[in-house]
Amino acid sequence: MEREELKSIVENVLLAADQPINAGELCKIFLDGTDKDQLQSILDELKDEYNSRNLQITEVADGYQLSTRHEYNDFIRKFLKLDRSARLSQPSLDTLSIIAYKQPLTRQEVDEIRGVDSSGVIKTLLEKKVVGPAGRKKVPGRPIMYRTTQKFLEYFGLKDLSDLPTLEDLREELEGEDPPLQTQIEFLASEASEVSTSEAEPDTENH
Repeated sequence: MEREELKSIVENVLLAADQPINAGELCKIFLDGTDKDQLQSILDELKDEYNSRNLQITEVADGYQLSTRHEYNDFIRKFLKLDRSARLSQPSLDTLSIIAYKQPLTRQEVDEIRGVDSSGVIKTLLEKKVVGPAGRKKVPGRPIMYRTTQKFLEYFGLKDLSDLPTLEDLREELEGEDPPLQTQIEFLASEASEVSTSEAEPDTENH
């Protein structure tokens, strides 16, 4: 198959995909033994080409995703009539940050860092699928540990956890500037799912 035809197929698959995809996954749709390295080269080429277009291809969650640009979010939100009320609270964002930088860790460990009970906050994060169980800690009681998920990477546009800014990076960025507005993640209500009672904590979110 000619490279330009392959490129057209990859571009259309990126448009149709509802999650990031990588060269390994693309290989599975070709029966002619198309080389993984060639597909990776095409992905990188498309990413560069889209730098000058109104859409963008980004590396997110160990894959590539064709998406809208951030500067058009307000117009898209209005068109889709997205509910601004379905967003993470400040305690949820704080807890998510703790888990992201110190994962895996238990709810009790999160409580110690925040200084308040985090059971309801973690339940919310589980429902939004930005954190998930990471096994049980080998201590008395064997409490569940939590980690961030692929959806966390997708929401923040991160290729992997190594893309998280360091505390020193954040300190340098904020030095001499007014504190920025708190970034808020918006979710569609339909994305929330029931959490197993064996993994979820009490319902009340304590601030």
